[in-house]
Amino acid sequence: MSLHSALNPHFLLEALASAIATGLYFRLRRRAGRTPFPLEVIFWLICGTLFGAWLGSKLVVLLESLTRPLSDDFWVRLIAGGKSTIGAILGGWAGIELVKRRLQLRTQTGEFFVYPLAVGTAIARLGCFATGLEDQTHGIATGLPWGVDFGDGVARHPTQLYEAAFVLLLAVGLHRCAQRRGWGHGLLFRHYVTGYLAFRLVVEFIKPREIWLPGLSVTQVVCAVAVAWLWWRRAPEPQRAD
Repeated sequence: MSLHSALNPHFLLEALASAIATGLYFRLRRRAGRTPFPLEVIFWLICGTLFGAWLGSKLVVLLESLTRPLSDDFWVRLIAGGKSTIGAILGGWAGIELVKRRLQLRTQTGEFFVYPLAVGTAIARLGCFATGLEDQTHGIATGLPWGVDFGDGVARHPTQLYEAAFVLLLAVGLHRCAQRRGWGHGLLFRHYVTGYLAFRLVVEFIKPREIWLPGLSVTQVVCAVAVAWLWWRRAPEPQRAD
């Protein structure tokens, strides 16, 4: 199977992913009958999420840069385009929690982020897949029949498609578990992030990597530390009445 295009659809599909994810979030919240936050609160929540996601994304990219010599225009490229999905998720989560603490909000908001985050990630990864080698999210060479040739004659793992399929299955599976077990609103999101981080930790082994610590890339180290922290800070599941 060969894939090569002169067009770069990454920006278009990322914008589409953001728009669909945002619309889905508000639709799910309305359908659940949740009282909308005041506009001022919504403004600060959005600011906290966006700034946290931006900062977290840049910090992970900065850590990744420690594995290789810095180019002369590194800082310009970092500010303009350096991105990390892992950093954005963790940073966005931290940002919204800090804003909620500052505003003394006790409402759990994570439940409504799971499907929008999964759908947005899946669409964005389709953009990565269509962009090909330039995006640098592809896998290593493989002899498996579903390996994809991105235009250079080498069949590689389509790790972008693996991730797109995984996040959708993870969201659906966890949502069903939440309904059966009566998970709280924040627990569903926590399990989703933990599952995604664990997936990224594993799938990085079949992607081109720059080793940072023995056997692990920067992304894998960040994922491992985050999963360990989430496990340590895990909340007990509610007990269902018989």
